[in-house]
Amino acid sequence: MKVYLNVLVASLGLIAGLLVISHVSSTQVLAQADENKETKISNTNVATGNNTIILNPQETNETYRWVNSSGGINPTLGIAKGNEYLIKINNPTDTKHELIIEDAKHSEIGKSKGIQPGKNTEFKFSTEKTGQLNYFCEYHPETMKGIINVIENP
Repeated sequence: MKVYLNVLVASLGLIAGLLVISHVSSTQVLAQADENKETKISNTNVATGNNTIILNPQETNETYRWVNSSGGINPTLGIAKGNEYLIKINNPTDTKHELIIEDAKHSEIGKSKGIQPGKNTEFKFSTEKTGQLNYFCEYHPETMKGIINVIENP
């Protein structure tokens, strides 16, 4: 009877261990699926529905950066060719900023007005070419810069 009880306890321990491993693996797979789903939804929204882009100047340790509504610093933006986007900028810093968008040949293809401290602005932007664009601040081009990936309109 004692041997049977030891085998039963060992079997239950083994089963419990397998359940824990199985749960951890499932959690990792679910997290990966959620991340992928979130990325797909995000790309779909950018390309087809949510045509508002928020980029705000932020100062951290005396360095200025662009920050989006999710807190991403100098985020890579995704837009669809031919769609019109409303770019909104609120300047909470103590200095002036201006958003410039240019193509690979450094030709300016969009820009905001100068945004004084404590002020905000918005402007509309679209492009008819796919590929990569750059955006930056006229006054802080080395630290406030990012990429815009333009894809075909699905």
